[in-house]
Amino acid sequence: MEELVKQVQPDADVYAVSGEDEAYAIAMKRTIDLFLVDIILHPETMGDQSGADFAQNLRTIEKYLFTPIIVITSLYDPKIYMYSAVHCYRFIEKPFDAKKVRETIQEAIKYRTVDEKKRNIIFHVDGLLQMVAVDEIIYIESRKHKLYIKTAEECLCVPYKSCKSMLEELDNDNFVKCNRGTIVNMSYVKKVDSVNRFIYLKGIQDVLEIGPIMKKAFMDKVLETRK
Repeated sequence: MEELVKQVQPDADVYAVSGEDEAYAIAMKRTIDLFLVDIILHPETMGDQSGADFAQNLRTIEKYLFTPIIVITSLYDPKIYMYSAVHCYRFIEKPFDAKKVRETIQEAIKYRTVDEKKRNIIFHVDGLLQMVAVDEIIYIESRKHKLYIKTAEECLCVPYKSCKSMLEELDNDNFVKCNRGTIVNMSYVKKVDSVNRFIYLKGIQDVLEIGPIMKKAFMDKVLETRK
């Protein structure tokens, strides 16, 4: 199946895994444009349909509401459920015909998942909803039990959330902790002074500090983004 995808689109990044936990972790870290899911992921378990559960869980994630899911199966009954509950793109019957699989992949891969950077994130402030575009956030800082969301246009003060929970909510590889209470959007990093541990940002005069404990991990991320 991986080879067939490469035949259709040689430059595609293909993640081939055998279990739903690893697949879910990749789906969270990356933006996937097409899923090929076998309904039976654990053939050693009687009546296993964990692939169907995985597909249903994908549909609860905003960026994967409409991403094509091609289901691979030799079972008949799950079809009705998958079409109605998961809106799968198409079924591939086992044993499958390579030509038909290539045609299906070629058709489905035209659709692109909305990049997570184009998402908005919502905060509750004084009983009102405040919406901020994720790609406009330059950095997030925790101070005195408040959270400050800094963009080029404003600094929004919102109720406290931990950096860990914010990173989970942002679900975007561009956001990285640079010190204990600060998350920076790597897209806005203009220059890094690794000796003095300072981060200079695009569009604003603010300078962030890199925590000594986090320096190595942060500099590794800087090098990764420059590749």
